[in-house]
Amino acid sequence: MATAPSRRTFVVILASALASLSAHAAEASGPIRLIIPTPPGSASDALARAISGPWGKQSGRSVVVENVAGAGSLIGTAQLARAPKDGLTIGVITSNHTIIPWLFKNLAFDAVADFTPIAMLGSVPMMLVASSHVPATTLAELVQLAKSRSASLAEGLVTGSVYQIASEVFKEQAGINTNRIFYKGSAQITNDLLAAILDVGFVSAQGAAPHIAAGKLKGLAVTSPARTEIVPQIPTLVEAGFPRFNVDAWLAIAGPAGMPAEGVAARRKEVELALADPDMKKALQLQGIQVRKMAQTDMLPFLREELERNRQVVQRIGIKID
Repeated sequence: MATAPSRRTFVVILASALASLSAHAAEASGPIRLIIPTPPGSASDALARAISGPWGKQSGRSVVVENVAGAGSLIGTAQLARAPKDGLTIGVITSNHTIIPWLFKNLAFDAVADFTPIAMLGSVPMMLVASSHVPATTLAELVQLAKSRSASLAEGLVTGSVYQIASEVFKEQAGINTNRIFYKGSAQITNDLLAAILDVGFVSAQGAAPHIAAGKLKGLAVTSPARTEIVPQIPTLVEAGFPRFNVDAWLAIAGPAGMPAEGVAARRKEVELALADPDMKKALQLQGIQVRKMAQTDMLPFLREELERNRQVVQRIGIKID
């Protein structure tokens, strides 16, 4: 015949239950960890730090931005893929997320299967810029110059990035070639354009805008679907005569695969409300980031389309990481 549990046993069970509830409550109220797979100062980092305040207000949690840079974003992205599936560890992915699978062998993650897309943030306009010594002030003049010169224009390229994809697609559509010189970042290319070491390059529109305003660089076209407020006088590549150009530098929020639906919905709602915050809108405008809305159900098909398009470009052009 079973006996009732002793008072001591009851106390132990109660203490255990309370400890479990306490741990659950601590987890439920914990901070959001936002992994950025690029170093401080990058577009992803700047956007993450700008949104962390408004996002924290909407969620009632602190949003902790953590840079896990290295190996061309591979380290941070792999860490995001292995993160807990509790909805509190998420990260920023960019257009490079759909390029690197075709440039590196034996990746530690699958760009689609290992992630849960949550929300699109926006697009960061890139710009085709010419050094002040280049005798071309429009895109048409640059194409004509490139075709007429016996020596190729010296072009700075951020190797294995959306900047390189943009460059290669443009040159293929324009029917021109350049003397490609590879760099690790857009800022270095901008500096060498200012020093007249380079002739042309695709760089950050935000970084080039002050130099264009000062007459030190020539802005020829932006990659975004619409003109950007930071350089409204510069036409898009489509406007400048390339209607098939569709390369975009986007940023989005994603988590590891297997996140619960309620966690995805909560984070998405918080991000959308944060992007609508007046201070956030001003910060986005200063960074030249154009908010891009996309339904959560459309994000996975979008990632697959970007992967396929970039696969075709990488293989057709023969882009390689040396």
